[in-house]
Amino acid sequence: MNGRRRGAFGRIAAESARLAFGAIRSQPLRSLLAIAGVVIGVVTVVLVTAVLAGVRNQVALLFREIGSDNVFAYHRSGDPYSPPAEAEAQRRPLDPALAPRIAALGNEIRDVAVQLLVPVLDGGRPLVVRGGGNESEQALVEGVSANFMEITDAELAAGRPFTPLEERVGARLAVVGANVAQALWGRGRATGHEVRLGGVAFTVIGEVAPRQGAVFGENRQDNVIMIPLGTARRLYPEAEEAVFYIQAEPGRREAARAEVEAILRRLRDLGPGEPNDFHLSTSDQIIAQIDRLGSRIGLVTAALAAVSLLIGGLGIANVMIIAVTERTREIGLRRALGARRGEVRRQFLLEAAILSLAGGAAGVVVASLLGLLLTLAAPGFAAVPPLWAVAGGLAAAAGTGLLAGYLPARRASALDPVEALRWE
Repeated sequence: MNGRRRGAFGRIAAESARLAFGAIRSQPLRSLLAIAGVVIGVVTVVLVTAVLAGVRNQVALLFREIGSDNVFAYHRSGDPYSPPAEAEAQRRPLDPALAPRIAALGNEIRDVAVQLLVPVLDGGRPLVVRGGGNESEQALVEGVSANFMEITDAELAAGRPFTPLEERVGARLAVVGANVAQALWGRGRATGHEVRLGGVAFTVIGEVAPRQGAVFGENRQDNVIMIPLGTARRLYPEAEEAVFYIQAEPGRREAARAEVEAILRRLRDLGPGEPNDFHLSTSDQIIAQIDRLGSRIGLVTAALAAVSLLIGGLGIANVMIIAVTERTREIGLRRALGARRGEVRRQFLLEAAILSLAGGAAGVVVASLLGLLLTLAAPGFAAVPPLWAVAGGLAAAAGTGLLAGYLPARRASALDPVEALRWE
C-alpha cells in the first residue's frame, strides 16, 4: 500500500514538474515576471551571506595572524586610521614610553610592542614615497619598536628586522610591506635599495611577506613602510597616535588584559570613579563585533528578502490562478476519471513549489556568479555562499511557492467535475 502511494506521489510530482516547466516554456515572460521577486530575494540573501562570511573569515584570519594571545591598547575605540568619535576626540594618546613600564609591571605580560602612526600629510601635502624610480602616495609610514614583527608574527620574505640598538639610535632603516615593494620595485627585491619618505632617505633592510588575513582582499599592513620607533619620534614629532600590542603569557590573555587595564589606569592617573580614557581589545572581541554587525546586516537583509519573496509569492499565486482558469476542463476530466480532490490539490501545490524553486535555483546561480565577480575584483577575498545559505534560500523559495499556491490549488480541487467539463 505504501509503495503504491509513493508511486502515485512520484507520478504526481513528475507531472507537476512537467506542467511547471511547460508553463515556463509556453509563457516565459509571464513566468519570469512571476518568479522575479523570488530570484531577487534569494540573490539578496545568498550574496549578502557570502560577502559577510568572506569578510568574517578574512577579519578572523587577519587578527589571529597578528597574535591570538595579544591585547591591543589604543586611546580610542575605533580604527586608528579612521576619524575619532566626538566623545573620544579629546583623549590623550598613549605615550610610547609607557610600553616598557607596562611590560615590567605585568606578571602576565610577556612583552609590549609599539606602533606609532606617522601622519599621511607632510606640511599639508600627502607624504610621497619614492623608490626604484617610482613613487606612491598610498603607502603608510609607521614607527615600530624592534620587537614589533616578532609579537605580530610578521614573516619576512627577505632581509631582517630592526635591532634594539638601531631603534634607540634612530637609524634610518626601513622594512617595507609586500604591496609597497611591488609598487616601487616590481618583481625585484626591495632589500638593499633606498626609499625616500618625503625627501628623507632610508635604506631598506627587510621586506615583509604578503599577509594572509585581509578585508576584501586587502591587508593594510602590506601597504606599510616600517621605520624604527626612535627614528619616527625624531623625524616626525607631530606623530602622536600610538597602538600597543601587549603579548600575554601563553593561555593568560584575559588575565593579562585585566592587568593591563589596571596598569594603564595607574600610569594615566585615573581615579577610582573615572572611566577609562583608553580602549583594550582582543582578536576574539573584534571578531565578535564583526559577528554582531553581521547579524544586524543579516536581519535587514532578511527583511528585504522577505519583501521580495512576498512580491514573488503574489506573482506565483497570480500565475497559478490563471493556470487553474485555463485548465478547468482538464481538471474536470481528471476528476471525472477518478482523480481525488487531494491529488488535484497536491498537483497544483507541487507545480507552484517547483515554479518557485526554479526561481530560487536561478537566484543561487546569479548570486554565485556575482560572488565570483567580486572575488575576481578583489583577489584574496572569497565570496563563496555557505551551503546552509544556499539550502536556506532554496527552502525559502519552495516554501513561498507552497504558500502562494495553496489557495489556487484549493480552488482547483473544489471544482465540480460536471461544471468543469462544461467550461469553454
